[in-house]
Amino acid sequence: MLRLADLLAEDSFGLQLLSGGPEAAGRQVLGAHVVEVDAPARWLGRDWIMLTTGVRLRGSAEAQRALVPELEARGASALGFGVGLGFKRVPPALVEVAGERGFPLFAVPYETPFREIVHFVDSALTSGEEQLFRRLTALQRYLVDALRAPEPERALVDRLARFLDASAVLVDSAGEPEIVSGKLPATALLRAVLDQPPGPVELEAAGWHAVATAIVGAADRPARRLVLASPRPSFAPRLAKPAAEAAVPLLAAMARLGDVARNQEQAVKAALLEEALEPVDARDLLPLAARAAAFGLDFSDPARLLVIRAPRELAGLHRDLVARLDLARIPHLAHQRSTSLLALVQGEDGEVDGALAALAAARPDAVVGIGRAVTAIVDAHHSLRDAELAVDHGGLDPERRVLRFEDFDLGTFVVSEIPPERLAPKVDEILSVLRAHPPLHEALRAYFAHDLDIAATAASLHMHRNSLRYRLARAEQLLGRSLKQPATVAAVYIALVAEADAQTRPAGLDRPRLPGRAAAP
Repeated sequence: MLRLADLLAEDSFGLQLLSGGPEAAGRQVLGAHVVEVDAPARWLGRDWIMLTTGVRLRGSAEAQRALVPELEARGASALGFGVGLGFKRVPPALVEVAGERGFPLFAVPYETPFREIVHFVDSALTSGEEQLFRRLTALQRYLVDALRAPEPERALVDRLARFLDASAVLVDSAGEPEIVSGKLPATALLRAVLDQPPGPVELEAAGWHAVATAIVGAADRPARRLVLASPRPSFAPRLAKPAAEAAVPLLAAMARLGDVARNQEQAVKAALLEEALEPVDARDLLPLAARAAAFGLDFSDPARLLVIRAPRELAGLHRDLVARLDLARIPHLAHQRSTSLLALVQGEDGEVDGALAALAAARPDAVVGIGRAVTAIVDAHHSLRDAELAVDHGGLDPERRVLRFEDFDLGTFVVSEIPPERLAPKVDEILSVLRAHPPLHEALRAYFAHDLDIAATAASLHMHRNSLRYRLARAEQLLGRSLKQPATVAAVYIALVAEADAQTRPAGLDRPRLPGRAAAP
């Protein structure tokens, strides 16, 4: 960066600073231009030096006094006045106003051509830009080479920190550091970064100087931030800013490639899970187990099937579930069906429960069923049946949204333990007469779903209580038994649970709600 002091220090020019004080030397210089016409400031850029012999100022003290305020308003860096041609010395009025305003004014001797000053400024700036260009070109090659590293994101952040001799931090959308190279900047700085616009910005906080910019990835993922910072006053944002701009496209591309790889992996896992839930030939069992083990499901610890159902945004729920399982380092296979999610997870019950509790808290509309623990992939379908029963049944408490196999009531446990082909004849014996009369069948299912409460059942069916009592009485006649007898209540309840469980077999599609739990609001 060229300063006015650099120009004044050139002994061959013989320049003499007449005003501006100690701060004048630190003024930045971005160019120099000779101007001898009226309204000269319009020909200058900000931080430029105006050079003049004062031709238009001769005989006009008013014009001399007006020049400095005009240059100051334009943001000019300084005024160089050539003496020995139009004026033997710099006009006193000009020196007086420049002194009053602290504006840098220097005298240029007759022997120093203006073109030499302009050439000096241009050469100095070109040399600096050329050096900066060479460094940035080298940095781009250095950063691109990081793509070959096993962990390219970390390698790129490390290289940025080494190249700039500063701290480089990749932070998430909440301001939490994901990757840190060098000393971790002050928390106040990272928080301040979140308040900045997405583009490259310079900021200072808690004694740290920084350049930060956003890394925009997938549309459904919040932007991360790249922060380059140092507590040193010599930290060079002029180099750090383009360095950040060079790194951001690479980081964004890595994120997109990572998304593609994760999507491909999730597709493979989903296909593997569906295959594991189908009948397996003995010859295919070992390869299937080996493929599951490649994803960490080696069954060294028991695994369980999860079924998660929600009325909306299953794709977002799927991403959230996978993210939470990944964060907890729980090996899993996950698959999204039409109205539910399936996941085979291997981990400590406490870890799995923690991930599911966080998911349920984030999605109050989701209901989770957890199947029995299994020690081989060939038994996964048993755990799936439990989980489907659990997610349909919902537990004894209507407000309960996470139900484990171990929490089943006796009726649901019986249904889960008895093979469907053995239970089906008994279910048909009890319910076949009702299936021939759909209104009675519907009334009985609703009656059990509302805990044998006449008022609640009638309200759910939008009918009078006496009409409901009539239908239940007709159902008792067809069944040949009273619904007041405990044995009848137990038998019908188990039959309805088993019926709902069997309605979608063997396709494994989502089941209707089972009796024992009222519809969620």
